[in-house]
Amino acid sequence: MATAVKTPRAARKELMTLGENIRVARLRRKLTAEIIAQRAGTTRQTVAKVEDGDPAVKIGTYAAVLQALGLLKGWGQLDDLVGDQMSLDGLPSGRG
Repeated sequence: MATAVKTPRAARKELMTLGENIRVARLRRKLTAEIIAQRAGTTRQTVAKVEDGDPAVKIGTYAAVLQALGLLKGWGQLDDLVGDQMSLDGLPSGRG
């Protein structure tokens, strides 16, 4: 049996924002949840959970819904400013 993971508040908030943005994109395209579900290989109920930002929905389902809307490209890119700065801070200065 899988262990439930408590989703941090900040992550839940971001998922809710993502879900709302997905809903808006679907409505702008005048597509029903049923059509998106068919294109994404899931159910209308699961699309509703995605649009609600449900953290229990698999990340692959979020990706499939984004693909069905034509919004998947670039979704996985991260702007890691902290990591970039940390890697630069660890480089030798060249002065010596």
